[in-house]
Amino acid sequence: MYAYEINDNGYIVNNYVVGGDVLVPDGCITVQLPQPLLFYRPQWSGKEWVEGETEKEKVEREAKQLLESLKPSPTEIADAELEIKMITMLKEMEVIQ
Repeated sequence: MYAYEINDNGYIVNNYVVGGDVLVPDGCITVQLPQPLLFYRPQWSGKEWVEGETEKEKVEREAKQLLESLKPSPTEIADAELEIKMITMLKEMEVIQ
């Protein structure tokens, strides 16, 4: 079982594995997070876990994810470099213009 230490805003600052000889630290929440985890930034409302991610944070996260998805992989970069070298070589040999 897990126990969650939260800050004054309800966000998790630390978590503990408890049970057996390990007791729940004072002030910790023992209501388990839903599984699969439905929240990007879990927040304790006082009664239940809710999404704590703000709209601004969501937009920033999605923009970052989009930029990462558009970034070429190392393999794609290596393939492009090879293609440029081949084109340059064929131009130097006057095979293509």
